[in-house]
Amino acid sequence: MNTPVFPFVFHDQEIRVVSRDGEAWFPGTDTARILGYADPDKAIRSHCKAAEILKPAELAGLGLVAKSPRGLVLIPERDVYRLVMKSKLPAAEAFEEMVVSKVLPTIRRTGSFGVGERPDLSCVIAMAEAAILASQNAVKVLTPKAQAYHRLTCMDGLHTLTDAAKLCGQTRNQFLSKLEAVGWIFRSGGTGRWQGKADKIKAGFLMHKYHETRDVDGHLKERSQVVVTDRGVAKLRLILSRLETIMLEGDAA
Repeated sequence: MNTPVFPFVFHDQEIRVVSRDGEAWFPGTDTARILGYADPDKAIRSHCKAAEILKPAELAGLGLVAKSPRGLVLIPERDVYRLVMKSKLPAAEAFEEMVVSKVLPTIRRTGSFGVGERPDLSCVIAMAEAAILASQNAVKVLTPKAQAYHRLTCMDGLHTLTDAAKLCGQTRNQFLSKLEAVGWIFRSGGTGRWQGKADKIKAGFLMHKYHETRDVDGHLKERSQVVVTDRGVAKLRLILSRLETIMLEGDAA
């Protein structure tokens, strides 16, 4: 039995997403081209970390047809997000909105972008699977100090608040103030370390990474650090863009 293939249209161009072991995979070249990359192959090499080249026989088993005897490059959902975040295409924002708020929920609910919700080809439509990457386990043989360093640096698909601020075009202080204002992070009693709101963690936008440090007496203590997932960065770019628009409209009034 062939794996389900879900076709979608973005700017009048069809792109077909396939499910492999419960994970959504996309044709890399088509996805990069749709997101405005002049050299899709270079974009995949530069930004995608898990791209795979499947031969025609493998593609046939997934219900896909290769346009070249060399096969087809497929990328997982987390690499789609990496292409989105690096894209300079103005429509990439609409792409992100469809990913987070419409296309994926529909696929999860019905197994496809259903007939009852057939997309309007004049609209900006896209597809991608959300990326929720778990933090890597610490190497057990490391010393506590090296182990803590290892945990802090295993950030594939995760971003510190400072790095997430840069990805969203904000200074760290601006970014933290806005995240607190929109209900993403908080401080117990208004002081202390930032913590992620439970609903944002459950939605896959934020995570807590844990590491060990020594206090002044030399005792090991576990500390948490709130980090932002790729999916969270994509969502925040939309939220902050809307806030900026609202503020500009208010100034104009």
